[in-house]
Amino acid sequence: LYLNGHLQFASVDEHRYHEALVHPALSLVANRERVLIIGGGDGLTAREVQKYADVRQIDLVDLDPRVTHLAQLNIYITKLNQNALNRPGISVLNEDGLLFLQREHMAYGAIILDLPDPREEGLAKLYSVEAYNLCRRLLSPGGMLVTQASSPYYSREAYWSIAETLEKAGFAVHSYHLQVPSFGEWGFHMASVGKIDPAEIDFSVPMRYLDDEVWQTLHIFDGDMARLPVAANRLDKPVLARYYRRGWSAWF
Repeated sequence: LYLNGHLQFASVDEHRYHEALVHPALSLVANRERVLIIGGGDGLTAREVQKYADVRQIDLVDLDPRVTHLAQLNIYITKLNQNALNRPGISVLNEDGLLFLQREHMAYGAIILDLPDPREEGLAKLYSVEAYNLCRRLLSPGGMLVTQASSPYYSREAYWSIAETLEKAGFAVHSYHLQVPSFGEWGFHMASVGKIDPAEIDFSVPMRYLDDEVWQTLHIFDGDMARLPVAANRLDKPVLARYYRRGWSAWF
């Protein structure tokens, strides 16, 4: 699936991305009853969340109703996402994620940010200190936030700027990455108000790619991907999109 010329997923390997996005964080969450997904209009992240029997409510906020309608009606995508957006217990809300975060809601045990890459300043708003502060306000005690963070190899500055931004918002952060053949090397950040111990992760749901042994390899960053000094992304100082474009322009 492509949107505006940008690859969103490929059916042959999307499970690698979505398992890595969802399950490390959800395995550490103290209470999974309520989960918020911002982005993820294709329903593939929701599919992974629905593997947990104790999840009672998923709120999925995606700006584009054409994407969520496609994920609810297209027979090829509903087969891939296992009809995730049509199941009981999920609410699909077509609105701006930043505006959603600014309103009052019941607390969530997990917030999953499955967003487009921050290639433009408008897309980078949900990767800002201000947006992460709003997320922190909505997390229940023991809750976890996780975000996709582009490539620590192709857009190294942008990847580590997202980590820096989360830390400036008061989160402890654990970073990890893996190979998704359709995209290349891809990265994520888990964040919590409390300390994160990746050794406590114990996967309890069926997966195709991720398991305990594979998980132990995902925290290693070689010299080409290691953390480097970068600024946090703020609404009044939007550095992230510039980092992102500078990184990818060297390759493509």
